[in-house]
Amino acid sequence: GQLGEQKAERLRSRSKSQERIAPRPGYDPAEKAARANALWDQKQRIEALMEELLPKRLRAKELRRALSEVEQRSAARAAELNSQKEESELQMFKLHEGSAEISSQLAALSAQLLAEEETHRRLQVGVQAKESSQSHDRQTIQALVDAKAAAEATAESQRLRAVELCASAAAARDAAGCRGEVLAQNVPRARALHNGLMNLKGNVRVFCRVRPALPWEQGEQEQVDCLDEQRLTVRSEVMKSVTGLSEQRTTWDFNFDHVFAPRSSQAEVFEELAMLVQSALDGYRVAIFAYGQTGGGKTHTMDGPPEDREGSVESRGVIPRTVDLIFQEVEDLCAKGWQFDVSATLLEVYNEAVYDILAPRKDQRAACGTDSRQAVEQFVTRKVTDAAAVHRLLAKAAQERHVAATACNDRSSRSHAVFQLALNGQRWEEDRQETVSGLLSLVDLAGSERVEKSQATGERLKEARFINRSLSALGDVIEALSRRGSDGTGHVPYRNSRLTMLLKSSLSGDSKALMFVNVSPCLCHLNETLASLRFAAKVHDATLEWLDAMQTTEKFDKVWAQFFGPLAERVRHVQLSLFNFLEEMLGLAELA
Repeated sequence: GQLGEQKAERLRSRSKSQERIAPRPGYDPAEKAARANALWDQKQRIEALMEELLPKRLRAKELRRALSEVEQRSAARAAELNSQKEESELQMFKLHEGSAEISSQLAALSAQLLAEEETHRRLQVGVQAKESSQSHDRQTIQALVDAKAAAEATAESQRLRAVELCASAAAARDAAGCRGEVLAQNVPRARALHNGLMNLKGNVRVFCRVRPALPWEQGEQEQVDCLDEQRLTVRSEVMKSVTGLSEQRTTWDFNFDHVFAPRSSQAEVFEELAMLVQSALDGYRVAIFAYGQTGGGKTHTMDGPPEDREGSVESRGVIPRTVDLIFQEVEDLCAKGWQFDVSATLLEVYNEAVYDILAPRKDQRAACGTDSRQAVEQFVTRKVTDAAAVHRLLAKAAQERHVAATACNDRSSRSHAVFQLALNGQRWEEDRQETVSGLLSLVDLAGSERVEKSQATGERLKEARFINRSLSALGDVIEALSRRGSDGTGHVPYRNSRLTMLLKSSLSGDSKALMFVNVSPCLCHLNETLASLRFAAKVHDATLEWLDAMQTTEKFDKVWAQFFGPLAERVRHVQLSLFNFLEEMLGLAELA
């Protein structure tokens, strides 16, 4: 509508401008009339258009007015809607807050409900447990009541039995007192019988022990067969005959007092010589020494593995076990009225010089001289009161002993270790004093070796010469004793070596000697094994003035049965009574 009005307004202004235009000279009136007519026609059309446009203009005004009203109503409605929207949003926010609060309260109430339900469940379980416990307590009380009644009945019978046992115990104590008196009175007779048994077994005994193959020798061929407890056979390697048509081997048979196979344990070895310890306590001089080739197991037999000297009981050697047994026997003898003083001496014979391990520190490693005529009593003795003190001294001696590596052994003993225990006991009976004085010598000899096999040079060669010389002197002494026989005549070259001088008292008279010969089972050590076994066989044939009156075990059995048969039966009866009494007393203690 506004565009139509603007167009009509332009047409009117254009017509008015044409009317004011002056006629230009030269124009034709007809042309002017035509133009006027054209203008008139145009005016008429304009007026007609204006008349047609007027209603539309009015309609446009009405529409604009209506549009304005509509816009006003729309604005008012929009404002109203915005107000309602804000109110609705505020209400929705309040509703959300209320819903969240209600949800929180609901969750709290749910958790509280669950806790209450759990508490209720626990209370129910607790009530059931209490009911079960009360039921069990009622049963226990009933059982205790029944047990009390039974115990009262048993106690009455036990009281009566205890009265009987007390009477039996008094009788057993009287019998034990009588047994102690009988044993004390028969100690000299028991010693004589024990010495007779040792003489029957031989004053000089030789045990042979074959060590097992070492881990690095598992591939080596074994050439020693232990036939039984007294015989073994050594076999050489198989050799062809001169013609080469047959094969043969040489064998050597040896007999000893006892042969220990490679599987024998330390306990089995010690069990065979334990009775010699009693001979030392009975006042005799006893020597136990280990002989054999380098690496034959002498130190293992005498001491056990170095790391187990104070460790595993099963692997301990002869010396630690002997020390423990001696102090056990001394304790038993002290309970019978004896008093014993035990003194230890630790010596080392190295290159024909004697070293006193127990000497003062400033002179501890000083040699006592190489003169074989020097007295043995000059060495330091240490009084010991228990086995632990002796073990400490042995550990010290093991640390200070001369050892070195050779081609035969990476830890070869290069000296002779001599450990001596002097046992002096006495007992007073009324106005008579009884005394015993024994000496136990335990010797770990250095290994015999051939220089070409050990490849010793320099200082090791010098040590090997002294070792072989002293071992040869020991063999000469034993051979001389064998030649001398029971009449006691003939010269024995004790003075040829410091070693034999130290062992003189244990290799003469009524002394007891036991030698272990330790050998290797491997074929590569055949020559050294044969040399050791031949030396041991020579020792085995020696005679050290043993008794001729008792030559068989049957005679000894008769004497034993005559003197100790009734006493042994009485002792067994007393022991059985004491055993029954102890069992009854233990039963009473358990019931109490």
